[in-house]
Amino acid sequence: MRRLNGFWWSVTVLCAVLVPASSAVADVWLDEDFTDGPEVFTRVVQDMEPLGDGHTGPGARSIIPKGGHWGSSGHWEFSEHGIADPEVLYWRYFIRFPDGFYIEPRNRGKLPGPANLYTYNCLGNRGTTPAEPCWSARMLFSRDYAGLADPDPNGPSDKTLLGFYVYHLDSPSNRGDIWVWDDEVALLDHGRWYCVEGKIELNTPGSHDGSLQGWVDGQEAFSRDGIAFRRADEGHLDVDSFWFDVYYGGDTSAVRNEIHFDSLTLADERIGCADAAEGTFSDDDRSPHVNDIEALAAAGITRGCNPPANDRFCPDEPVTRGQMAAFLGRALGLASAPAAFSDVSGHVFEAEVGALAAAGITRGCDPPANDRFCPDEPVTRGQMASFLVRAGLAD
Repeated sequence: MRRLNGFWWSVTVLCAVLVPASSAVADVWLDEDFTDGPEVFTRVVQDMEPLGDGHTGPGARSIIPKGGHWGSSGHWEFSEHGIADPEVLYWRYFIRFPDGFYIEPRNRGKLPGPANLYTYNCLGNRGTTPAEPCWSARMLFSRDYAGLADPDPNGPSDKTLLGFYVYHLDSPSNRGDIWVWDDEVALLDHGRWYCVEGKIELNTPGSHDGSLQGWVDGQEAFSRDGIAFRRADEGHLDVDSFWFDVYYGGDTSAVRNEIHFDSLTLADERIGCADAAEGTFSDDDRSPHVNDIEALAAAGITRGCNPPANDRFCPDEPVTRGQMAAFLGRALGLASAPAAFSDVSGHVFEAEVGALAAAGITRGCDPPANDRFCPDEPVTRGQMASFLVRAGLAD
């Protein structure tokens, strides 16, 4: 293979990136950075709002008004995305309780977590019944109370403790079970971001072998097994949704409160806290091509998919002919040239397409006339083969 401007190795990597897999990594079902706002949820009761200063880039926020309860409530449902409801789910999101967040003593609230609300039970103090089965394993926020039934003394007002609020077969008849996390790990300072992870493994129907786990910034904060979510005839109650619920419980909120979120991920294996802060782009951490993508960015071959911010790569989207011209032109060090086709005048990749034509690497998209380039159409594998051969990469 001929060396071209020292980039032949990058172009080899580029070939793999230019013809992406037909689907995302199989074990990652959702990787949402809220760049486009909090529009990912359905069955919305109370919506979130955009947040300009997320953990990395934009985020989302739930606003609990003074004198109110609801912050947000929506669902991300597996079936709506063509995914079979799992029995094991890992989740990860970043969370921040801003300075001034306040929980009136003896009150608590709910945070996002998995659920199967097959009926309208397992919320609002209605437990599961054989006629109307369900379960939910939302997380919760709380002061660090010494006791649960009679929380006294009250913990500090400038920290918030995480936990689980769980409707299961053995929970109290009039509410979910309150299981707080280790306050040595999960008592969060206000005003900073934390990485929160959770895992649920549903029980074998009729058995007490389900479990819940939780981590904060990678450190285990909670683990409990022996849980029964489903009766013997309730094998259909898998994890059907991730319930993005924020609710101030007990009395109404004494002040206007906000809770901030970013980087929500759902998967069937542990996710960890790696995020955009660890690399160039916010959306490639779980891609099998992440190292190759970062190598292309370091070489100046790719700049991102969302100008002018260019903090995303869109690893699972197809590549357009115009994008291909930019990748290949940068890898080969081609000089810009005037537009060579009628449909690239004024296009963002006009100069790159002109450079490819001047080098004899492209001839157009509409033979025999070949007076158009079709810059916004996807590049096929056959076309890519022609481009690479004409570029001299098969010598």
